[in-house]
Amino acid sequence: MIRLLVVEDSKTVQKLLVAAFAADPQIQVVGTAESGEAAVSAAVSLRPDIITMDINLPGIDGFQATRSIMCNCPTPIVIVTGKLDPKDSATLFRVMEAGALMVLAKPDPVGSAGHDASVARLVHHVKLMSEIKVVRRVFTETPLGGFRPQPLEPPPPLALRQPIRVVALGASTGGPPLLQQILAALPADFGAAVLVVQHMAEGFTENFVAWLNQNSRLKVMLAENGMPITPGQVLVAPDGYHLELGPGERVILSQAPPANGLRPSVSALFRSLAARCAPQCAGVLLTGMGSDGARELKLLRDRGAVTIAQDRESSVVFGMPGEAIRLDAATYILPPEGIIELLIRLVPAQQSAVPPAPPLPEP
Repeated sequence: MIRLLVVEDSKTVQKLLVAAFAADPQIQVVGTAESGEAAVSAAVSLRPDIITMDINLPGIDGFQATRSIMCNCPTPIVIVTGKLDPKDSATLFRVMEAGALMVLAKPDPVGSAGHDASVARLVHHVKLMSEIKVVRRVFTETPLGGFRPQPLEPPPPLALRQPIRVVALGASTGGPPLLQQILAALPADFGAAVLVVQHMAEGFTENFVAWLNQNSRLKVMLAENGMPITPGQVLVAPDGYHLELGPGERVILSQAPPANGLRPSVSALFRSLAARCAPQCAGVLLTGMGSDGARELKLLRDRGAVTIAQDRESSVVFGMPGEAIRLDAATYILPPEGIIELLIRLVPAQQSAVPPAPPLPEP
């Protein structure tokens, strides 16, 4: 039985949500809350398995309530709000920064053509998210006004090896704020190309790229078919396409069948790098559900790449990195701060083009 806390200030919507969840024999609604403060108090006293959280609440809002719950009594939280708008990606990324797992739309009105399907979709995702083991979040304000986890231990010593020219980052649930943290910390002269696959709801990727660009000193772009990879540039897989490295170090965007049920998939990216540049590649598998990329990370390691898996303690979901560790695919198992430090040590700074000195005048 899944014990659920429903946080919603509208009595009408609250009754609709409670009725929808209570109709499922696997869900027990153990409480409701109508304000942010009440949500935090109920989370501490009731210890539910999962919380659905509205954003607009009296008192502290859903962002602040989520952050407080993740600090004091970590619980899977799903934001349930009005119709999702891809143009309002700021909402999606703010709640992920606060520690929520995902954003879902409230059901369509009772009696409408889409009501039953929207209820079924909401219930399905809440049941799925209830199985995730979340970790405590410790936030500290940064000069940029955001919140980031406190620093952890540095990585182990790195053996001498050839420089890395391509860094591949793969992530799923919990990935967006972590990718933002990593890219914001990389120096402007980072001397490798960065390729990113982030599992994300369709329609949000373009604004995800814009969001990453706000804090990154590297240029973040949506990948385009045929474009060359260049040092200091971050390319993100677009909706519905596998991102792969092809001949001549150019991007291939493919609509080949999904891998592990996903397109884009981390597996497709890692597999292409293993075939073309493994000894000068670093593969990084971050927080996420399932096992996408785990076997291919092992393939990268076997072919000479540096491979990194996020550690259990810092992962929102330990599925993908955990499977990679089980397969002995990771050269290093590190928290985010350790991953950042290791990448900076692995990748040489870009060499600035210095014009030749003018010839000396003849005596």
